[in-house]
Amino acid sequence: MAAQAVTFQAALTRIGFPQAAVDGLTANGITTVQDLIRLTDKDTAQILKIIRTGVPPVLVPYIAQKHLNIFCFWVNRRHRLNEPIAAALFTQAALDQYGRLMMFEEQEDDAANTVKAPSEFKAGGKWKPFKEGTIAYMNSVKGNHNIPLAYVIYVIREQEVPDPNAVYQTEHHHLTSITPLVGIEYKEDNGLVFDFLNSWTLNGPAWTWMRSHNATRDGRAAWLPLVAHYKGDAQCDRVKDNAYAAIAAAKYHGERKKFSFETYVMIHQESYANLIQYEEVISEEKCVRDLLQGIKDNSAAAIAAKGTILATPTLRNNFSNTVAHLAVELICKWRSKC
Repeated sequence: MAAQAVTFQAALTRIGFPQAAVDGLTANGITTVQDLIRLTDKDTAQILKIIRTGVPPVLVPYIAQKHLNIFCFWVNRRHRLNEPIAAALFTQAALDQYGRLMMFEEQEDDAANTVKAPSEFKAGGKWKPFKEGTIAYMNSVKGNHNIPLAYVIYVIREQEVPDPNAVYQTEHHHLTSITPLVGIEYKEDNGLVFDFLNSWTLNGPAWTWMRSHNATRDGRAAWLPLVAHYKGDAQCDRVKDNAYAAIAAAKYHGERKKFSFETYVMIHQESYANLIQYEEVISEEKCVRDLLQGIKDNSAAAIAAKGTILATPTLRNNFSNTVAHLAVELICKWRSKC
């Protein structure tokens, strides 16, 4: 304990506290770094007010107070992440990094959340847009300690133990990767996630996974099986079968008011996106063949465009290039506006 007190006092000195102010903190029970856990800016302001107005009054520089607030922020964030909080680790680099982070989060709190909640997942709804919309929304909504709620539903954490020494590209990735799934903060965040999921799935097929967790409000326990179900073999086969069926059924007979070339291409694109989602390997050449096979427009322009595509490797092996070529040769000529 004595060694911890010495290193803590050395850290206070590094951030601008004169010895008399350090002694004042000690007199108020702030003796080691653990004593900063759960202290807020309001708490530090009150403690320093006592020190400044005591007998005798002690000078505490404003910048030292600012640095102490950052020190508390560093301690509480790392304590929540189960990272070490030894006072010797609070270096000038840590002070600079967490000072910027603290300022950024304060500014972020003032900004309105512009990410919309996903639409309700009802019968017949598409899983992928709902899943991606849910993740995006959870990324934007903060829980306890200003940590994105996405950490609660971060699926990969079921497969590997988070490495506290790993290097992360962003603070957001850091927080969602290693925030412990334990403690009162997690229980509160997990319950909030459940409430969101519950409200979005109440009138659809996913409600089955929600209702068994009503009493515990366990959002993670509801979300992970739901994801597993929609990535399971049976669901995977259904999505693939529907995608291939949609591609086979799509036919383009020329521009129609209710069925344009753009609509035809969209059917193919959405179908391939669904197939890729379930790790179905599809070559660009096959995508192009499927697209051409469904074109039943027998006009000279269509026949010529298809012939050019099959004879040109940069078109035959590239779906996007083929679509662009057909858009010019079919639509523009059909409208006689090019």
